[in-house]
Amino acid sequence: MASELSHRETTTHGWLRHLWVLAGLTALIVLALIPPAQRGETGAWLIRDALAVERLFPIFGFGIALALVPVRRAQIAALLWVMGMGLGLAFRIELMAALQQIPGAITHHFLTLPITAITVGATLALGRGPRPVLIVPAGLILGIFYALSVKLSDPSFGGRPWIFLAGMGLAIWLMGAIVLILRSWQASWFEIAGRIIGSWLVAIGLLYGGVALMGNKLKPKTATPANAASENAPAAQNAVPGADEFPSFGAPPPAAPPGQKKPDFQP
Repeated sequence: MASELSHRETTTHGWLRHLWVLAGLTALIVLALIPPAQRGETGAWLIRDALAVERLFPIFGFGIALALVPVRRAQIAALLWVMGMGLGLAFRIELMAALQQIPGAITHHFLTLPITAITVGATLALGRGPRPVLIVPAGLILGIFYALSVKLSDPSFGGRPWIFLAGMGLAIWLMGAIVLILRSWQASWFEIAGRIIGSWLVAIGLLYGGVALMGNKLKPKTATPANAASENAPAAQNAVPGADEFPSFGAPPPAAPPGQKKPDFQP
């Protein structure tokens, strides 16, 4: 009897997993096939901005981390992610005011990608031991900065909530699909793959953050025009003689006196 109930529960979970994954994929495919002019503001944002790699890669890594920790820790981290979304939405102005002091933050989406990539990547890359502890604050940080990234790309300028809800729904679907798939297989190589993906996330975050911080210093200096010094320096202006100082300059040589032979040209 117990084995029959367990088999029935496993079958139910399998159907739910397939339904969850296929429903999201079908919705995205149908939305992508709709002509751009008919997608509406929210649909156009989902295809153009929400599916950007720099926005979904940390979410993808966090889904892997949720699948590699105990269920209770995963539930706590997911709850903190939702709380972080609310905090990021409520305090986004204060957060942007604090981050704008960092060089290159304004021109690089307030460093949402490097912060989330390094946080989630470190949670994965540091291994099985510290991961259950690190995933809890990582969920909160990811939620805060994911909410900020969604609001920064909102074409309605915060006037309507549909963009934010669509971005949140897409992230929940992606994380849920990853957790359901990975927990159903329980392959031994998932741990190694998770650490590799975590190291990629850390590397991407460091590279992107380094470019953002050093962006102004890496710009080539504009070359000074060659005639800038002569135009601005009084000494250089006085070194050029006026047109009236040498009136005979450029005139033909005077003719030889009558009866005097013209000297031969000496090179």
